[in-house]
Amino acid sequence: MTAKKQEPRDVRMSGGSVYLAGKAVYYTLKTSQRAKNLRLKIDIENGLMVTVPEKYTGSLEQVLIEKQGWILNKLAYFAKVQKEISAAGIKPGKNILYRGREYQVEVKAKKTAACSVEIEDGKMVVMLDEGSGKDSAVVLERWLKSMARLLINQRIRVVNNVLNLHFNRVAIRGQKTRWGSCSRLGNLNFNWRLVMAPLHVMDYVVVHELLHLVEPNHSKKFWDLVENVCPNYKDSRDWLKKNGHRLKL
Repeated sequence: MTAKKQEPRDVRMSGGSVYLAGKAVYYTLKTSQRAKNLRLKIDIENGLMVTVPEKYTGSLEQVLIEKQGWILNKLAYFAKVQKEISAAGIKPGKNILYRGREYQVEVKAKKTAACSVEIEDGKMVVMLDEGSGKDSAVVLERWLKSMARLLINQRIRVVNNVLNLHFNRVAIRGQKTRWGSCSRLGNLNFNWRLVMAPLHVMDYVVVHELLHLVEPNHSKKFWDLVENVCPNYKDSRDWLKKNGHRLKL
C-alpha cells in the first residue's frame, strides 16, 4: 500500500472562493511558515492554489481581483485541455494490461519537452504537453509499441541463445487475428499487444514462431519441440485464448 503524500507540518490547508468578473472561483489556500510572499499557481489537477506567509495581513480578495484576467484565462485554458482529454483518446479511469498486470490509466497535461508515459503508484500516467494537442491514446499506443519492440527482441535473444536458429528480420506489427507468424523467408512477425500479456505468454509466442523455422506446420513433432523448450506452453496458450480480447486500448 502506498502512503498518501503529506503536506509539510509548517503548511496549513484551507479553501475559499471569490467572485471574479461575476463568476465564483474556488481556490485552495496554503498558509506556510516558509513562504515569504503571496504566490498564485494554477494547474489542470488542482485549479487555483494560493500560498501566503503565516503572518500575511494583506487583502487576498483584492489581489485575486487584480489578477483576475490572468486567473480566468488560465482556468479557461485548463478547462479546455481537460475537455479535450476527456473527449479524445483514453477515458479517465480506464484500465489496461501491461506485462500481465492491470493499471489504471491517468492523463496529465503540463508544460513538458515531450509527451511520455510513466508507471507510478500503480498507475500508468500519460504525460501530455499542454500545448501539443496530441491524443492520449496515440501517445500511449506509441509507447506500448516501443516497449513491445524492446522486450520482444530481448526475449528472442534469450530464447535463441538456447535454440541457436537463424532467422532474417523481426517486425512488430498490429495484426488483428495473429499473435505472431514466421514467413518462408525466415522473417518473424509479432503483435505489439503481446507487451500487455505476462512474460511467460510472450515467451511462448516467441518459442512458437522460432520453432516454425524448424517445423513450418503444427504437427505432433512441432508441439513436442515447443514442449521441450516451454514445458508449460499449454497454460500460456490457454491464457491467450481466455484473455486475448483484453489486450487492447
